[in-house]
Amino acid sequence: MHAPKNIRAYLLLSALTLIFPLPPALAQQNPGASQTGALPAAGHDGQHDFDFEIGAWHTHLKRLEHPLSGSMSWIEYDGTSVIRKIWDGRANLVELEVDGPTGHIEGLSLRLYNPQSRQWTLNFANSASGTMSVPTSGEFQNGRGEFYDQEPFNGRAILVRNVFSDIAANSYRFEQAFSDDGGKTWEVNWIAVDTRIPDPKDATTSPAAAEATAPPAQVPAPPSSADRQQLGDAWWTGPMLANNASTLPRGHFLIEPYLYDEISPHTNGFGSLTYIEYGLANRFTIGLIPTFGYNKVSDALSSSGVGLGDVTVLAQYRLTQFHERHSLPTISFMVQETFPSGKYDQLGPRPSNGLGAGAYTSTLALNSQTYFWMPNGRILRMRLNATQSLSSYANLEGVSVYGTSQGFQGHAKPGASTFLDGAWEYSLTRNWVLALDATYRHTNNTRITGQDPAQSPPNVQLNSGSSDAVGFAPALEYNWKPTIGVLLGTRIIALGHNTPTTITPAVAINYVH
Repeated sequence: MHAPKNIRAYLLLSALTLIFPLPPALAQQNPGASQTGALPAAGHDGQHDFDFEIGAWHTHLKRLEHPLSGSMSWIEYDGTSVIRKIWDGRANLVELEVDGPTGHIEGLSLRLYNPQSRQWTLNFANSASGTMSVPTSGEFQNGRGEFYDQEPFNGRAILVRNVFSDIAANSYRFEQAFSDDGGKTWEVNWIAVDTRIPDPKDATTSPAAAEATAPPAQVPAPPSSADRQQLGDAWWTGPMLANNASTLPRGHFLIEPYLYDEISPHTNGFGSLTYIEYGLANRFTIGLIPTFGYNKVSDALSSSGVGLGDVTVLAQYRLTQFHERHSLPTISFMVQETFPSGKYDQLGPRPSNGLGAGAYTSTLALNSQTYFWMPNGRILRMRLNATQSLSSYANLEGVSVYGTSQGFQGHAKPGASTFLDGAWEYSLTRNWVLALDATYRHTNNTRITGQDPAQSPPNVQLNSGSSDAVGFAPALEYNWKPTIGVLLGTRIIALGHNTPTTITPAVAINYVH
């Protein structure tokens, strides 16, 4: 995949989804699905198509933990596969044994060739069930084998596709994928990369043959499919600011606490913000975001203690799901409602006790996420989000976060806010990730009206004016497992209009169960 070209396409697609609804017809049709029942060309004799595989292999296996749920959690295994020829190649028997963090897998596959249809059937069983699965049927063409079937999965009928590809003398790749939309899109859930175990009885390769097969040393070869980083080999915590467009699998939850210090002239705004989310359905996630804070002020009284800020509830529905080798990103629609639980007025001599806005705020967001493979084979994950927030009136009494003084009575109408966030994450290794957010926020004028008997005339009308802010948030992620990681980053707001300069270092832990 040519990354710069596809990034431009993704940005254009994301921009269009902000204006036009996305029709189902945009889901890319898989050409292989329509060929499931096609007979091979007359004259093709495929009874020796699996001869390349006869022997013993080291198997590195990656299994998607929860297929067709939106989950990106993969489990890795290592072990061996032994393939034995039967009936002079017209059948073969595969014995798979691998071990991983969730235990031991033993599998058996019987492949049978039908000389009338010139197709193979693949029949798989594992030691846990002791029964054969629904056989997949298909053939090899141009060095690639594709095999299909239809079977039940979680109470619904799905298509299953098995693919053998990247076949070389000493390596090959196997993938299994599911489709729940009739073959329009496919989600890979099982990836095995096999490397031949040398047979000590084999003769060594002659120097002439080795020289003939060796690539020229002075010409760097592009990354092969084996060097292309797999999605399951990239673990993510997430960038510092951009919301995830994916939803949690049903019954799973996420906890992600942030600790930060918003540094501005004369003030340190220490705070915590915690995302608590639960997968109510595979496409639908609900959540809660409580906040706490403490303001340390250098030229006035600091907060009297740690206080509760405003609390937000959220709901997110996933519209589309990204699939490898398809251009459609994951897109979701999110609704948030923020409740005025933080103290915001009647602050007396401690304005620093103000930790809330005093208004109900409704936020609508469109979140998107996709993946690109860079020229070196590493993965670049990208998010592009847009949000719009509208707030109710806040009744004010006395000293408040809106700058009113003792004795004031009135209300404030916070201005509507638009927020755009583009985020990039580059997978350095399976565990380490570099991340960057680039943000823009525009906030309309906030109007304060009321009366203050201490002033003459007592009628008060204040306007904050609109504001613009451009920010950046570089971060470093480290992931111990696919389900737990830590982020260290800093948000910097140094450009804008009617906006103070702030630097906000933060640390976050992301845990999914």
